[in-house]
Amino acid sequence: MKTILITGGTDGMGKGIAMHFLKKGDRVIVVGSSSAKGDIFYNEAKQLGAEGRVIFLQANLSLVKENQRIVEEVKKRFHSLDMLVLCAVSLKFRKTYSETQEGFELTFGLYYLSRYILSYGLKECLEKAENPVIMNICAPGMKGSVNWDDLRGKNNFDSQKAQFHGSRLNDLLGVSFVQNDTIGKIKYILFNPWAVQTSGVMEMYEQPMMKIMMKLMYKIIGKPVQKAIVPIIELLENPPKTSLSAYKQQKEVSLEMETFDKDNAQKLFNITSQLMSIT
Repeated sequence: MKTILITGGTDGMGKGIAMHFLKKGDRVIVVGSSSAKGDIFYNEAKQLGAEGRVIFLQANLSLVKENQRIVEEVKKRFHSLDMLVLCAVSLKFRKTYSETQEGFELTFGLYYLSRYILSYGLKECLEKAENPVIMNICAPGMKGSVNWDDLRGKNNFDSQKAQFHGSRLNDLLGVSFVQNDTIGKIKYILFNPWAVQTSGVMEMYEQPMMKIMMKLMYKIIGKPVQKAIVPIIELLENPPKTSLSAYKQQKEVSLEMETFDKDNAQKLFNITSQLMSIT
């Protein structure tokens, strides 16, 4: 029986992945912000006869201290961890810049810092497993650059741009994780699911007309969750041999893209390490 931790595991693709592994007989730890959704997830697991193999941990993953708490709780309760699947994200449109109580922009905290903390914080736990995998569901394969002068998006805030910027940070997180991993046992996979029919997608837009247009577009080009997670499951169960890989749906993404620049990855790692030391 494998042990899998999934952030954002009570909704969308995270929930779909969690249910797949529960049905296989594995132990699944889901992390989410809503206790109500956690209860719903537990009851659905109970209907499968899997209540003894599901653990729900409530946490606000936009906060550094909450991620650190999850790391310590998992390490205390479980000897090893086979898979870490990073799905948690908020696509909700925000008109203005807003910070967490720790002083980080919300998207930066949830979409990047959380994944940084969990990747490195659970590294030793993962290394005790036979074939450990980290799956970071973001958007590799897309063009874009890191705004080094405004890493946390304080100036001229734009909700959608913050999401796209977060994906570029996650590209570099994958690169730096592998560069700094002297043991090299963990397979780190960056995965872009492209268009998926989830309720969260509609939260990206404020104007009613835009919501209607996007709903129609996603109905045409978007995949239902159960179909969208198929290549994710395949990669988790049969990970690539290379330490780092990136995919846009089933198609492998070249790590020669500028978004995976090794020097930039180390630069971001150094900046993030410094941020963590003063938090």
